[in-house]
Amino acid sequence: MTVVSMHEPEWQALLKSVSLKSPRELARAISYAENELTVQVPSSTSASRVIGITGSPGVGKSTTVNALITSLRSEGKTIAVLAVDPSSPISGGALLGDRIRLGEHFLDPHVFIRSIATRGHLGGLSATIESIINIVKLAGFDYIFVETVGVGQSEVEVMKFVETVVVVMAPGMGDGIQASKAGILEIGDIFLVNKSDRDGAKETAKELESSLHLSAKPLSWIPLVLLGAMEKSVGITELISAINQHGEKSK
Repeated sequence: MTVVSMHEPEWQALLKSVSLKSPRELARAISYAENELTVQVPSSTSASRVIGITGSPGVGKSTTVNALITSLRSEGKTIAVLAVDPSSPISGGALLGDRIRLGEHFLDPHVFIRSIATRGHLGGLSATIESIINIVKLAGFDYIFVETVGVGQSEVEVMKFVETVVVVMAPGMGDGIQASKAGILEIGDIFLVNKSDRDGAKETAKELESSLHLSAKPLSWIPLVLLGAMEKSVGITELISAINQHGEKSK
């Protein structure tokens, strides 16, 4: 996609046009911010809740986001999803990965889904993610979900840009041991052991709870460990409740 350079007044006018009712202008603003790394986006006072969804590949991050969208939309909430994906070595754009799992929401006018290319940036995000989040906040969505790329142990950067970090894990993948080494325990506010219908889920949850007792977290919030099967929406109510609880504590 070719993005034409614009003067500052034109850029400010574009930012003012961003809203829930103008997804095209929102997409234009994001594209410009992705390509013009020096562009300035003011911090928003929006009440949008910004939640990071992170974890190793294969644990069900996109499935979790899909379940969150479905449940929150049933409550009339508006949702934006910034799904960070690896970059194409040819075009530099985002490889859409498993974005197909969110396909049922693409035509919903109250859901905005955008794939963001890492463009070689490490940490599971893109270099422009802060600007992009600020742009999306201008639109006034109730919830903004930032799904990291799924690179394993280097995804701690997400905590800098979101209010709540949900770390998704799965039983039988050695996540608990790896997390202790990778610093994931320090960034997670909520730990979701997904695929809880599989053997070892309860053991993984207990291991996490034991490890969390040894980590240094602020006393204002004790990280929660939840069990769920997001593909079946099992545990989604508890997850949303935990996200809202943490959001209130973070104010």
